Amino acid sequence: MSTRPEASIVVLTYNNLDLTRACLESIFAKTDDPTFEVIIVDNASQDGTVQFLNEFKASHPLVRLILNEQNEGFAHGNNQGAGASVGNYLVFLNNDTVVTRGWLSGLIRYFQDPQVGMVGPVTNASGNETRILVDYTGLEGMDDFANRYQGLHSGQAFEIKMLPFQCVALRRSVFEEIGPLDERFGLGTFEDDDYALRLKQKGYRILCAEDVFIHHWGSASFSQLPRLEYFSLFSENWTRFEQKWGVKWYPPTFRQEFIPEQLRQYLYDVLRLSFDVAGKDKEIEALQAELAALKNSHSWKLIQRLWKIRLFLIPEGSWQERLLLKKRK
Repeated sequence: MSTRPEASIVVLTYNNLDLTRACLESIFAKTDDPTFEVIIVDNASQDGTVQFLNEFKASHPLVRLILNEQNEGFAHGNNQGAGASVGNYLVFLNNDTVVTRGWLSGLIRYFQDPQVGMVGPVTNASGNETRILVDYTGLEGMDDFANRYQGLHSGQAFEIKMLPFQCVALRRSVFEEIGPLDERFGLGTFEDDDYALRLKQKGYRILCAEDVFIHHWGSASFSQLPRLEYFSLFSENWTRFEQKWGVKWYPPTFRQEFIPEQLRQYLYDVLRLSFDVAGKDKEIEALQAELAALKNSHSWKLIQRLWKIRLFLIPEGSWQERLLLKKRK
């Protein structure tokens, strides 16, 4: 690039090729200003994503590409992208998002207030108050909805406890002051809660911009993990977060219109986990029953008798056993 970009957009990818393609295409189709670069960090995708990214980079000079040989996790991958960036503003954007026209300039304008440390948009899918009700069912209706909603909420933003890192913007100076995402959280979860506390610890405000909307497909990478593996990851990072900060973590709440749905979702998750654990218990019981049946079988009893005869003729640790093992080698 002949000039330094005003903003650096870091996009972390791990499989989900179709979502990545839609995300990148939306960035270049709907980002009019400011000037920007896109730094894509791939965490060892195995679904054709790497080939697509190389082809995309070849036709988009504003793109830089980092290819990891293994999945380095959410925090490390984003830190890599941030470390390679040069823009005055830094944006972390998930690959399972689709942006709308004016999204980047809409976020950045809130940094006119020096006390604002981080800004994020509203969306159709998230785990806190950034989620809003939408009336479109397919992406073809997204832009029309975004135009209407943003027009009704022009200039409106509210302070929020934390922002999910599906889309957040910061000044580079603030990111350098606070430091990179905490990589102790491994594959991911809780690094966004952690970063919010670090910002607030330094006295910065965190804003949700009501007049910026992006579409979010939701948990595209984590949905590839087995449910029990995801719950284990979440539980371990929950403990890490509480031990680091010495506080209790409680699930964030949605806007008032989503409260009943949120309660239903929590109930579903608890029941689903209970049934998964019960299913594993049944598998263990079945294996124990098979083992008991094997031990009671004539074949097992015959093997035990033969083993006793072997020990009588060739005791363990005897010179005969050492000679026998030597011959086998």
